Amino acid sequence: MKCVKITENLSCFPERFRRCNTYLLTLADQSILFDPSLAPDLVPDAAAVKAIYATHAHYDHIGSVNVWKEEMPARPFIMHRGDIPMLDDTLANASAFFGRPAAFCHPDQALEGGEEFSLAEDYGMEVIHTPGHTMGSSCFLIKKQEGKRMVPLALITGDTLFDCGWGRTDFVTGDDRLMRLSLERLCRLLKDMPPGLPVCPGHGSATTASQACRFLLASGFSS
Repeated sequence: MKCVKITENLSCFPERFRRCNTYLLTLADQSILFDPSLAPDLVPDAAAVKAIYATHAHYDHIGSVNVWKEEMPARPFIMHRGDIPMLDDTLANASAFFGRPAAFCHPDQALEGGEEFSLAEDYGMEVIHTPGHTMGSSCFLIKKQEGKRMVPLALITGDTLFDCGWGRTDFVTGDDRLMRLSLERLCRLLKDMPPGLPVCPGHGSATTASQACRFLLASGFSS
């Protein structure tokens, strides 16, 4: 399975048909999986995965979560509560759209947005609720402690923000107005981030905070 290094600790398994970009944060004694579109047998050292996060509940992002929970039931599946109703609805979760109608397991932990988690070693993560593509769409800001400060390491944006684009709002639970508000919020956030901070979307290649901010400003989203 092809793997692209984003940072020393963050890797991307690029999208293929019916699958999004899947990200793996590798720490000293554990790893964190973002968007379980890949089954465990396609993820290196899958046994080290201690938690599974989803940016939203579309099939191409959570298509293998049932397999993960069947094979590794102790690994918590975590996503925003706004997308929970989609999990049992084949139209809302887009599995019917992909020709694979399915229901998916419910999360072990439901997010509200704004949570900050302490990960292994000196790493942490902030949850940013960004509705628009779906009601529960969320971004994950990974941080690393340097001295007394937590410094941003990468931003995983799912289908909210791409390199020179943003997610569709014409799926079930999509909302143009909320997407605009979410993109304006991200624009403000990115403006204060290190310019070279990797911005890691659900589809396509990664970009940087400065490039993403310039694109959003040029597209009419105020900071």
